[in-house]
Amino acid sequence: MKIAYFQCFAGISGDMILGALIDAGLDTEQWQADLAKLPVSGYQLRIEKVKKQGISATKVHVLIEEEHAHRNLQDITKIINESTLPEVVKERSIQVFTRLAEAEAKVHQTTLDHIHFHEVGAKDAIIDIVGAVVGLWRLGIEEVYSSAIHTGTGFTRSAHGTIPIPVPAVLELLKGCPVYSQGIENELVTPTGAAVLTTYCHKFGHMPPMQITNTGYGAGERNLDIPNLLRINLGVKREAGSHGSKRFNDSSAVHQGQATMIEANIDDMNPEFYNYLITKFLKDGAMDVFLQTIQMKKNRPAIILNLLVHDHQVEEFCQQIFEETTSIGVRTYPVTKYMLPYEIITVETQFGPVPVKVARSKDVVKNVAPEYEVCRSLAEQYNKPLKAIYDLVKQETYKILD
Repeated sequence: MKIAYFQCFAGISGDMILGALIDAGLDTEQWQADLAKLPVSGYQLRIEKVKKQGISATKVHVLIEEEHAHRNLQDITKIINESTLPEVVKERSIQVFTRLAEAEAKVHQTTLDHIHFHEVGAKDAIIDIVGAVVGLWRLGIEEVYSSAIHTGTGFTRSAHGTIPIPVPAVLELLKGCPVYSQGIENELVTPTGAAVLTTYCHKFGHMPPMQITNTGYGAGERNLDIPNLLRINLGVKREAGSHGSKRFNDSSAVHQGQATMIEANIDDMNPEFYNYLITKFLKDGAMDVFLQTIQMKKNRPAIILNLLVHDHQVEEFCQQIFEETTSIGVRTYPVTKYMLPYEIITVETQFGPVPVKVARSKDVVKNVAPEYEVCRSLAEQYNKPLKAIYDLVKQETYKILD
């Protein structure tokens, strides 16, 4: 699994994320071609190499023609949806902007419909956020981790006047995240940077076990007493070894991870809602969602709604359960996951390419699982039995593996 670790020793901003991703190997021509799919004009990108405290880094400048538009979330969603970007990029970009809008709405005690972005509704913020999403997608990043975040201190000017640092929207976005300040009187964390990071980040803390393949430095605008840089390490996630993996037999390392199970007993909800809920919870980042049938008191038939989530997602999903279901209470408990290491490869077939998950133990293939949605699409497109498509993909996969 390919992961990224953000080191926010000088905070984080949208342009610093872009610079770090490019510095870590993002193809700038492909990236700019992707951004050109947005129905947005009147901007230019300038990418340059700079040095901060002797460290080479990449600085991205988003140069904007003067504009006075104050866009709301609906305007920005429309811009993104009208692009020809992949659906996964559109969805993630809208998630980031929605998270940002929710923070602004809470700070200003209003609703999403009444939030009009100022600085963050400008074209440069659209490019920063969509550019970051495109970059992480192009680099194949599946999980993001982060250090504690250096916020800075002092005051800054905004459309609303002089406000304290961290600005209120940033504080709202960083709720539940580890932060610190070392007395640097500058705004080190911007709303766009905080929105991207907190939308993507699986866990904050020390660097996870990983094999680093690339490192990138993204430069901030100002010169500070510390290197004004965001460092991103890219690499492959590894088992935790003596700090976490369990070994069964002599050499079969099994990946171990911590998560939280959320359960809710529901006996008074329209069962037609469950398909919608499962789809929504998975889309919003739950690792797994499943249902169990039970008999409750007075022999009432009921359902246990089960969600397996990352620890930092518990509050978010509990709130969703209360909003989306008739449940008025949930249970949570920590669980440990044990998994065989796996990789996802692309297998070429006569009907087209198909992603396949390959799990191994002691370098022996234990399971081959073609991607269901792709196989289903090919079966419908070519009017073939789904089982036949599955069997064909498995045959082609084993040919490659052998």
